[in-house]
Amino acid sequence: MDLEFENLQAKIKRKFSFKYKPEFKESFQTEIKENQIIPLTIEVFDKLDWPIVYTDKNSVEAKRKGDWNKLTEKITITKKASGRIEVHSKTIEGNFIDFGKNSLRTGLFIAVFQKLATEYNANGKLVEIETEFTNQNNWVDYEIPTELPEPNKFNDPNLTQTILGAILIAISFGTLIAFLTVKFAYFIGIYEFGLGLGIGYFFGKVLRKRNYMEFKSIQFITGSIMVLMFVTNQFTQYLLIISEHNLQGLGFFDFMKMRFNQGLNIKELNTGWIGLILSWIFQLVLPYYLALGKIGGILAQHSIEKIPEEVLEYTIYLFDMDKSESEVRTELASKGWNKKSDQDDVFQAIAEINEFQQMARE
Repeated sequence: MDLEFENLQAKIKRKFSFKYKPEFKESFQTEIKENQIIPLTIEVFDKLDWPIVYTDKNSVEAKRKGDWNKLTEKITITKKASGRIEVHSKTIEGNFIDFGKNSLRTGLFIAVFQKLATEYNANGKLVEIETEFTNQNNWVDYEIPTELPEPNKFNDPNLTQTILGAILIAISFGTLIAFLTVKFAYFIGIYEFGLGLGIGYFFGKVLRKRNYMEFKSIQFITGSIMVLMFVTNQFTQYLLIISEHNLQGLGFFDFMKMRFNQGLNIKELNTGWIGLILSWIFQLVLPYYLALGKIGGILAQHSIEKIPEEVLEYTIYLFDMDKSESEVRTELASKGWNKKSDQDDVFQAIAEINEFQQMARE
């Protein structure tokens, strides 16, 4: 933050807030034109280096960067009637007390807003940023393309290769976890977290390569990966243990029965077979949901990247011009995107962009 803004912040009186996610709200009056409030708000956020996550005609949302570029507070500016502006700051993480940090954010925003309003009104820059903002929102400088890039060519979805990739991933991770468990130690929670993200990452890459996007099937295959990974883990542990302790006459099912009877030991505590079963359920469920989340992110990014930027921009322009879906399809078809499946891919990409934007607001 600039020294000038640090000096402004130093003059603000802290007002503590107590809540699971503390927040603070205040409002102030401005004399600038109503159409200049949102553009100037964006300018203030830019000066303070608070990344904007959402903008509409009446509000702007940004997040404040703390140490290590960690986002610590969400600041929402809302334009009210008669030049009234509401400033709301909320702690992103649950801290129960904010030590006045939210009031510092609202106070700093108000101080910088009023300072820039005076300066920009005097030098004419207020009109300049208002015009630029209006032109951007009305697509004034946008040149409607006479043609669009052709749809990218992708292989047909291949379920067989997808399943083979899933099997390889399950066996690989099951073997790795078994080796780490027997040769080192089993760290509950840490291994599951790594499994979920690792399986999700590699299976997501397989799905992307094979262009397989049927999410219901993906959910089933991911669940099957977890089961196969668990069985591989147990069987590999069995092989390692009988090899180390020369128990060649012990069968796998006898080994599992022994484990079941022994139960789960956590330091000095034996939780019995109930604890063991619960730990196995945990080993399946947590990685499953973590993997699905990772896969969803990879496929969403793929949905966006497979559509040329010019096509996305043109489609968003058409929707902003209040065109209906059928009208947008007609416009896309006239510029080479006449297949319904290609048009559906464009709409899916825009939906994923909106979802990413929504996630950034949370």
